[in-house]
Amino acid sequence: MKRHFKLGLIGLLASIALFSCSKDDNPVIVQPEKRVIVINQGNFTEHSASLSVYDEVTGTVQNRAYESANGVSIGATIISGTISTQGRAYLVCNNPDKIEIIDAKTLKVAESPLTLGLESPRNAIVYQNRIYVSNWGYEYIVNSFGFWEFNKSYVAVYDLNTKAFIKKVLVGTDAEGMVIANSKLFVAVKEGVAVVDIAGDNMTLFTTIKPAGINGGAKYITFDRNSKLWASFPEKGVVQIDPLTMSVMSSVTVPVDAMDGYITSDVYGEKILTYNTTFNSSYMPEEAGIYSVDVSSKSVSKIFSGIYFYGVGVSPFTGSVFTAEVSFTSNSLMKVFGIDGTQKGSATTGVGTCRYLFY
Repeated sequence: MKRHFKLGLIGLLASIALFSCSKDDNPVIVQPEKRVIVINQGNFTEHSASLSVYDEVTGTVQNRAYESANGVSIGATIISGTISTQGRAYLVCNNPDKIEIIDAKTLKVAESPLTLGLESPRNAIVYQNRIYVSNWGYEYIVNSFGFWEFNKSYVAVYDLNTKAFIKKVLVGTDAEGMVIANSKLFVAVKEGVAVVDIAGDNMTLFTTIKPAGINGGAKYITFDRNSKLWASFPEKGVVQIDPLTMSVMSSVTVPVDAMDGYITSDVYGEKILTYNTTFNSSYMPEEAGIYSVDVSSKSVSKIFSGIYFYGVGVSPFTGSVFTAEVSFTSNSLMKVFGIDGTQKGSATTGVGTCRYLFY
């Protein structure tokens, strides 16, 4: 089973020491980088996306790190990103649609960007010899509230080594976050959580899991320590799903951001973290919070407060939680704190700080 939270446990152990044996059996200690690639989404109309690099040891930050490494800006909006086990960072971009592939340590462009088969890409997963990318698609309908719904969303599949486009599979409406478990790809869509069989590149839609009594769609999915899935449904909160039986186990009412809906787990998979910002009638942010859902007791607590948050991340090396007082017109202020809410540090980052990649 693909258990993403295990990466956190492995990373935490790595922060103590990673040992390899030489010919004389003397242990060699290799320390992890403990650095964070901070994704600054930018303003969609201005191509103002950038990357910052934060050092968890020194608390220092380097802004516009992509420009420094490559001599040019990324020239797009960065929606999300992921780091492969090979040390490549895949940056999912819109306007124009592409996936930039860079070396996670140097931030230098490592390969030509993916462009074929992309239509408003949202998220990517690198798994074994494949790359999976969720896409909204370009076709849409207008719902009764006047909002666009991308009802032909799909997952694009690529060969990891050749970067060749293999196929795409329709999964529902407004496809967003994804995880993999038991040779199945779980995709958050408006209809619920779509389950796609990926064994042998079958990529057939197996079923869609929809909790009873929830009209709104799913946004993101993460794992807990027991290998159960948790999906965010902003209308309700978070929903626990058994990936083996593909059935809903429980649901917890907790504030979840209505637009983005991003969630993650703490370093041990014991808590599910959400974020939310409330706005007034003029759509001005009034209050923001990071919330914790205990996996065992299902209790909810607010662990950090602010004015305008737009994402949350957890370091697999230190367990620190990351968010930012976000701005889409000027620099954001990233904040670092413990799972107990104790602030550890802060740093000025870029426009629209939203995601955190750890290595």
